[in-house]
Amino acid sequence: MQKQQEYPPRHYLYQLAQNPHEVPLCQLVIMNRQALVDIRNTPFRKSIEAERVIAADMQQLGFLHSVTNRKYTDLFKRGLNFEIDFFHPELKIAVEVEKGEINNIWKNICKFAESPVVRHGVLLVPIVRQGQQNKSDFYENTIKRLCNIEKVFSFIESLLIIGY
Repeated sequence: MQKQQEYPPRHYLYQLAQNPHEVPLCQLVIMNRQALVDIRNTPFRKSIEAERVIAADMQQLGFLHSVTNRKYTDLFKRGLNFEIDFFHPELKIAVEVEKGEINNIWKNICKFAESPVVRHGVLLVPIVRQGQQNKSDFYENTIKRLCNIEKVFSFIESLLIIGY
């Protein structure tokens, strides 16, 4: 008999402190599961579509959407034009939502490390990446590719990967 896996899967790649919104973020993924799975499983859909699905719930949790220095002046050094998908100003949590591009994962890690105010980074990634021809275990691959870069993580207190 196969063990039932908890949904959503989650894993800390780095943790000095627990993310104070880990449970509410996972509940948000559960509440929006079907819409997120539909986006995840359909080729050519974009991460912005997944952002839109969760935006109202994220706002209720205290997150700002599409945050740059114009919305939150201390987020990055002057001259950096990065954007964070969701940012919680009081708890200093940055959430990036991805659809399945590993290069974007690396950029997100750099944004977390580059911000002087981000304390907790969260990557919301598809459990599987559905392409036209094939399917890959994106959540597991993300963990494997990022598990040995602790120096980059040392700029934050935690990095949590949540699958959808």
